[in-house]
This record gives sequence, C-alpha cells and structure tokens, in this order.
Amino acid sequence: MNQRFVVFVVVLLFVVGTFCISAAAQGTADQIKKMETDRAAAVVKGDLARLDKETSDDYTLINVNGQMTSKSQMLDGFKSGKTRLTTDDVSDMNVRVYGDVAVVTGKATVKGTLGGKDVDGQALFTRVYLKKAGQWQAVALQQTAISK
Repeated sequence: MNQRFVVFVVVLLFVVGTFCISAAAQGTADQIKKMETDRAAAVVKGDLARLDKETSDDYTLINVNGQMTSKSQMLDGFKSGKTRLTTDDVSDMNVRVYGDVAVVTGKATVKGTLGGKDVDGQALFTRVYLKKAGQWQAVALQQTAISK
C-alpha cells in the first residue's frame, strides 16, 4: 500500500509539473504574440523608443525587398523617412518557445515604404526573440513577400 502511494505521488507530481511547464509556455507565447502586435503598431506610429528598447543591438532584418539591415540601419530608415508604414497588420501567428528563445511565424499585411521602395501587400515572416536580463528582445526577422 505504501509503495502504491509513492507511485501515485510521483505520477501526480509529473502530471502537475508537465501542466505547469505547458501553461508557462502558453503564457510566453501569448506574451510574444502581444509584443508582435504592439511592435506592428509601433512601426505605424513611428514609436522609435519602443522599437529601440525591444530590439537587440545585434538585430538582423531581411525585408520583403531582400534588403538586409541592422538595428541602427532600421532605426535610421524610420528617422530619415525612407521607411514609413501606414499599415502593418499581423495575423496567423504561431509561437514556439525554447527556454529563453521564442520563434514567431505569421503573416503581415503592409503598406508604405521600406528602405525607399514602395510596398503594398502581404508577407510571411519569422521573427526570433531572445530573453535577455528578463526582457524579450527581437534578434532577427526574415520577411518573404506573398505573390499576388
């Protein structure tokens, strides 16, 4: 009887632990989806302070036009007006969490100017986030235009 109780407790702890880990991952996924939606809104508003804070200094961006830029080049594009989006709506997001790394894939509907080139359409994207000092920051973004 005592051995059955120990097995029951071990199984119960395993199930509860698995549930807690799953719940934590879902909470992180929801947080990343919100960050992605808020980031898109910040792009449209031109909120450079938010973009700066939520973007790692070693960030790499490959946009729908195939241009690769760094964080400083991305921010400079907004400051100079070469990059200006009037629409940046994200949807169909899927987030996978691997400890302190999160990968989000989704679809974006964009309109405006990227790196001095007009853009109007949809793109699929993959963004990678890394948790640094307790805060999530974007470290990479790859966008691929969806053919019309």
